[in-house]
Formats: sequence, C-alpha cells, structure tokens
Amino acid sequence: MPEKPRLLIVDDDPEVRKSLQIWLKNERFLVFTAASAAQARAAIKDEEIAVCLVDLRLKNEDGLRLASELKSLDEHLKIIIITGYPTYETAIDAMKTGIFDYLSKSTDNDAILRKIRAAVEARDRELCRKVEDGKGKVNIILLGHHQLVREGLENFFKENPEYRLLHAYHSYDYIKKNDFNLDAALLLVCSSCNRDFLKDPENFFSKLKAVFPNARTAIINCDCTDDEKMELLRRGVKGFFPPNISKPNLKKALDCILEGQIWISRELSHRLLNELLEDTRPEMIYKKPVDTFNLTHREIEILKALASGLSNFAISEKLFLSEKTVKTHTHNIFRKMEVKTRTQAVMKAMEFHII
Repeated sequence: MPEKPRLLIVDDDPEVRKSLQIWLKNERFLVFTAASAAQARAAIKDEEIAVCLVDLRLKNEDGLRLASELKSLDEHLKIIIITGYPTYETAIDAMKTGIFDYLSKSTDNDAILRKIRAAVEARDRELCRKVEDGKGKVNIILLGHHQLVREGLENFFKENPEYRLLHAYHSYDYIKKNDFNLDAALLLVCSSCNRDFLKDPENFFSKLKAVFPNARTAIINCDCTDDEKMELLRRGVKGFFPPNISKPNLKKALDCILEGQIWISRELSHRLLNELLEDTRPEMIYKKPVDTFNLTHREIEILKALASGLSNFAISEKLFLSEKTVKTHTHNIFRKMEVKTRTQAVMKAMEFHII
C-alpha cells in the first residue's frame, strides 16, 4: 500500500487547523499542523512534507516570507498560500516567490483538494526526474542570439552533461509571463543582445525574477563598464563572463555561482567590498580583539584571502591546499562565525579585528 502524502497546515487559528486536519485525514493524507513559523520550520526539517498550506496572515509573521524560508529548506516542497483576504497584488507576490498556488479560504473543498493533489503529483514528478538524472541536471536559460555564443555553449554542455540548456530566447523581450519556470537554475544574459533592455535594470530584473524565480543571473559576452557592473551587482547579478572565457573557467564560474558566490574580477571585488565598508563603517563598534570564534591559524589565513577577493581556486593555489580543503575551511568559518556569505564573514572579521 503506497505511503500517504504528508501535508503541513500552517495557521495560527486552532479551529482552522483542526478542521483542515480532520477533513484532509479523511481524504487519506497524513496531516501535520503548525501554529507558528518556528513550528513550521521544525516540521519541514523533521518530516518529508509534500505540500504545505500556509496562511497568508499569520500572527506577527508574514506568510509569504515564511513560504520562501520553507522552500529554501526543501526545494521540492509545494506550497499553497491560503487566505481569507485574497487580493490580486498578494497573488502576484506569491507567484513571484515560487508558490505552487494561491487560494481563498472560501474556495470549495473539491477545488482545494484538486489543487493539493496536483501539487503532490508535481512533487512526485520532480523527485522521479531527480532519481532518473542521478544528482539532477542544472537547467540553464540563455537570453541571446549570437551564433558563436550559442554554439560555444552547446559544445560546453556536451562536454559537461550535468548542465542542460533548457531554453534559448532571442532576447529579453521574447520572454512571456506564461514562460514561468521553477526549474531554471541559471540565466545567462548576453550583454550585447540585451544592451537596450539592460539600460532599465529595475524592470529587466523584476520581470526575470517573476518568470524564473529560482534562477541566478550571470552576464555573458560581457562588455559592461565597471560602473555598469556595480549597478548590475546591486540588482542581483552573480557574475560577468568575458566573450573569450575558456570552457574550464566557464565551469568554475558556473559552479561558483551555484554555490551562492559571485564571479567578478579582483578589482571589482575590492571596489564592492570598499563600498560595503563605507556604507557600514559609521555603525561599527570597536571591540577588543578576542578569540571569540575559536578560529584556527589556517582559517584566519583563508579569511584574509577571502577579504582579498580571491576565489576558492586562487586560495588553494596561494596556500598550497586542495580546492576541496579550502571549501571545508570556509564552511567551518561560516559555521563558527554564524554567517552565510563571504562578505558577511569578512565584515565580521574586520569588526572583531581578526583581520
């Protein structure tokens, strides 16, 4: 007998939780409930939840923000926002964050049940694809029509089968709202093919985020000035690839971005860090150097290298370590300092006079 799909109901109203739980149990679901964001996060970590019904208006908490957090804990989790106060604006916001569906609490039970079952089926399909593909492929969207660029990428994908060109658009204005896709992991935007659109970065990236909410963006065939790159970084771009980038460097760059880092020149990295420091310096409080984080001598060496804007590969070359060892040390630094990014680690290290 197949295992019952696991549902999580997140609502601060005990009567709503109870009534939904009784009803959905009778529909052959295994139902868990949560009254707060903390309980919901714990449930997602402890149980293999297929579908989560989240109330839009939780007490003292934002249902959409919580939905985004839960999605980050399980990329295959299907979330349905359910609210007693449906509006067009919140529905659009929900779709932008990768929510599976958005329903009113006044929707009839049959319709809600159909949505839940559709969400379970969508998750099952994703998991089946993941099993079939092993670790799964990295889906890439290309925005550009230069023949040499496309041919170069196609050859790269043949040599690196873990990547897959999901779709290629002639340029930005060929993207339609109904192209919405949660599977795209990377957007490669040709700067010359989209030059006019990049002049309005606010609308450009707003539309990309709405259509491909889970994708990170990199600029390829890049001829942007450093000032333009700084503006694009502020808009969320994760890297810039020159027209003549080699295949090995392209793979390193893509892997770097997928790991949550950025791929930029050392000069641009220094400029970005200096601007961040200028923005935050008035609020920094002097603290005596103390061994607050129990960092090893090697971890401090790597912190200094991170502050210089070096990539994992460059650090491994400099310190005569393997790239895997550098990543392990970096992970330990993040854990000890309770940060999530390189910039946060460097900022905290400077605040505590570690570097």
